[in-house]
This record gives sequence, structure tokens and C-alpha cells, in this order.
Amino acid sequence: MDTEIKQQNLKQDSALWINELSNPEVQEALAMLIQKLPQVKEAIVKVEQGVEVVSAFASDTDSINYLAERVDRFSKLALNKENMEALAVMIESLPRIAKCVTLLDRLFSTIEPLITDKESLAYLADTVKLVTTPVTERVQEGVSIVKEAKERAAQNQTNISIFGLLKLLKDPTVQDGLKFVQALLEVLSEKKVVK
Repeated sequence: MDTEIKQQNLKQDSALWINELSNPEVQEALAMLIQKLPQVKEAIVKVEQGVEVVSAFASDTDSINYLAERVDRFSKLALNKENMEALAVMIESLPRIAKCVTLLDRLFSTIEPLITDKESLAYLADTVKLVTTPVTERVQEGVSIVKEAKERAAQNQTNISIFGLLKLLKDPTVQDGLKFVQALLEVLSEKKVVK
């Protein structure tokens, strides 16, 4: 009896299906669905690939932590008017910045072989020594003169009298120094009047 009921239900279901399939709208919808099956298949394949990528990403804790750090940093960025104006200025300045970067790249391309070449560096060091050695020697000579004069002044216990001062004024070195000071004062007073 149970099988008879099942068969009777099956016949009723079949009749309902046949009745539905005889409807022209249902037939048109089925035809369109059959035509779209290749596209549906591609969409399902893409969804499966996306699910695979997402599940692989979800299982990679390092990637999730990296992404979370970036999102956290971005969320702290204040998108206020001031920042947006600054961003606009930066975007407007990009052509000039690009020119500067191009110039720096050319400069680096020119300098890089010199920096990496040991012979060029040695030649450059020798040239710098040629230029700086005389200056260094003059500075050292001046320092030694000042030290020697300081030592002599510390050892000299005599008092300088007016006659000694007058005698010093006749010294050619003192005369040259005084003439220089006098000329310097004249130039300074002329410059002050001009302003």
C-alpha cells in the first residue's frame, strides 16, 4: 500500500511538472537559463577560486596580522580639511617633485661611478689634500704664534710704561696694525652713513 501511495504522489507531481512546463513563460525562462549555463558555470568557478583565496588568506595568520596593522594605521589617519588640502598641494607639486627626482637620479648616475671607483676616490682625496694643506698649515702656524705670544706674556713680569708704549708705537708691525684698524673704522663709518 505504501508503494501505491508513493506512485500516486509521483504521478501527481509529474502532472504538476508537465502542467508547469506547458506554460510558455516557463519554457522561455528555461531556454534562457539553459543558454546562460556557461556563464553561470564561469561565475561559480570564479566564486570557488575566490573562496579558495579567502580561505588560504584566512588560514595565514601573518597576512591577517599585516593587513590588520595597515588598516589600524589607516584608521588613525585624520581625513580632515587640513590634511585634504595638504594632499591636494602635494598632488599639484608632483610634476616639480618628479623633475627634482629626475635631476637627483642623473646626479646619482654621474656620481655613483666616481664613488665606487677606488682610483677616482684616491684622486679626489689627493686633490682635497692639495687644497686644504696650505690652509691647515696657515691655521696651525697662527695657533702656534698665539700660543707662543701667550706664553711670553705670562712669563713677562715687567710693567709697560708710557715710554715703552711710545717705543712700541714706532714698531712697523704695530704701525701696520694701527693703519689697518684706522682704515677699517673709516670704511665702517662710511657704510653706516650710506645706510
